[in-house]
Amino acid sequence: MPACFGQAGAEGIKTLNVLSPPLKAAVSDTNAVPFAIFSRSGQLSGGMAKDILDLVAQELRSPVQYLDIPRARLEPWLVAGEAEVGCFLNPDWVSQPQRFDWTDTLFFSRQLIIRRRDSAAIRGLADLYYKRVGTTFGFIYPELQQAFTERLIVRDDAHSLQSNLKRLAQRRLDAVMAVDLSYFYLLDREQFDTEFVADPIWSSPPGVFCAVSQQSPRRQAILRAFSRLKAQGVIEQLLQKYKGNAPG
Repeated sequence: MPACFGQAGAEGIKTLNVLSPPLKAAVSDTNAVPFAIFSRSGQLSGGMAKDILDLVAQELRSPVQYLDIPRARLEPWLVAGEAEVGCFLNPDWVSQPQRFDWTDTLFFSRQLIIRRRDSAAIRGLADLYYKRVGTTFGFIYPELQQAFTERLIVRDDAHSLQSNLKRLAQRRLDAVMAVDLSYFYLLDREQFDTEFVADPIWSSPPGVFCAVSQQSPRRQAILRAFSRLKAQGVIEQLLQKYKGNAPG
């Protein structure tokens, strides 16, 4: 089971006067940048998830054990207590939200449909009918789920947003699902072979939360740590750090 330790890891144990076992945090490389940033060797090296969870762990006086598990396995691991926390989720994006404790809303994330500039605008669900849409393995897209089930839209999974955007540029996809923070972060840092347009999805931006395992004996302490970080403005500061040239 791949795992790495955050800033509150082995070297920091003495200075933190650790009294608690490691915080078991699920952060997979299926989490798009800048939510999770992995090194070439596959180690978690940065991103909002690491920034936030390192701070939560410091409040708990614990090191962090980062668990690189696929998105599809996140929910059963949280239910069983094999992971204590998983971030950047929404109750509508999991199958049994009542089986987790949820943090306060950390921020709101606008959903985008990315297309090539030479293609028609996407203003509603019917504009995607019979098109091939790039999605990410293990992720749920509530606005499109029924159309996927009825095969009105072709769902085409990839491991990352980068891969989907490259396939879109190569005309292997008609559109790509993304969130604003990830899309504009990538656009600031990578060159693609065509020009893209981001059409906002027709629903209101959903709230983004972290889910905490109900099997964790310190789940209330974890929830309080997240609440303090939000109240202190830390979450907003991290959003500004990673926003790139997103409009607004």
